[in-house]
Amino acid sequence: MSESGLEQHRRILGVLFIVINGLSLLIGVGVMLFIGVIGGTLPTADPEERALIVAVGMGVGGCIGLLGLPGVITGLGLLKRKSWARTLTLVLGILAIPNVPLGTALGAYALWFYLQPGSDQVFDP
Repeated sequence: MSESGLEQHRRILGVLFIVINGLSLLIGVGVMLFIGVIGGTLPTADPEERALIVAVGMGVGGCIGLLGLPGVITGLGLLKRKSWARTLTLVLGILAIPNVPLGTALGAYALWFYLQPGSDQVFDP
């Protein structure tokens, strides 16, 4: 494959990492807001129960959001041709494979990209 073709695949892979992992960030924020509002407005719950529900919602939503953050950073690194993004992409691509269906597609695409001869040439040293 030509270097310009690999350049295009590097950009596509970067955008996919940002979009797919950005969805995790948005879902995390949505969970935090949804459970926070529900927990804060339950009329039959004691104040301690409401506080516990809000805390659990913030914790769960925060964890979901934090899982997407490395992928967004990786996507930005790919778009900026950073050499550290190469290793991080490979690791996160392998870890994404069990996350059916989007993670599997993203992981397979990342592995395919790195199996191409010359894929290491599209990154700045």
